[in-house]
Amino acid sequence: MPRPSLKEERTEQVLQAFQKCVARYGLDGSSLERIAEESGLQRSLVRHFVGNRTDLVHSLAARVIEQSDLQWQLLIEQLPETNAVDTLLQCLFFYKDEQPETMLIVSSLISAAVRDDVLKKAMQKWFQQFVGDIEKILQRDFSTASKEDIHNTAFGIVSLYLNLDSLTPLDLDDHYRPPAHKAATKLVSTLKETESDTLLF
Repeated sequence: MPRPSLKEERTEQVLQAFQKCVARYGLDGSSLERIAEESGLQRSLVRHFVGNRTDLVHSLAARVIEQSDLQWQLLIEQLPETNAVDTLLQCLFFYKDEQPETMLIVSSLISAAVRDDVLKKAMQKWFQQFVGDIEKILQRDFSTASKEDIHNTAFGIVSLYLNLDSLTPLDLDDHYRPPAHKAATKLVSTLKETESDTLLF
């Protein structure tokens, strides 16, 4: 396997530094000076290897989405064939991410998407895929539930999950994990009630 080129190595170096800076300072607070300091490269080299600020943000979004998708697919593959939702909720609300800054960066990218159409489309696709995958898992466990109920429940689960991660900077995420999990479980229980009503008719 050939060694990565110098450009590939330096680009990875810059993106790793940018990712750390965004987790620590937010997107707007991650200046080229901070990225250069974190990466150990001169500011001119940061621009040389990655491009302008917009290029840097787009490259970061692609990197974080790829990392997130890989981790998410591994989780999905480990779910049981039946009664997968209970395991899914345990993983979402109690699994300790090896890279806890990922969702902080995602939140920063979502906020920045309001002024960047390319970024907006990338984050829309990421979010819709997340909801869509949870819909498939719910549909498998609750085959008689309506598409609308499945969609609403999936969106509720994702909303609880993202809101919990947004509390990380306040050191409140661990405090609210149990109630967030309980709220998601209660939301899923409405699908069980719907199934019971369906069986009665």
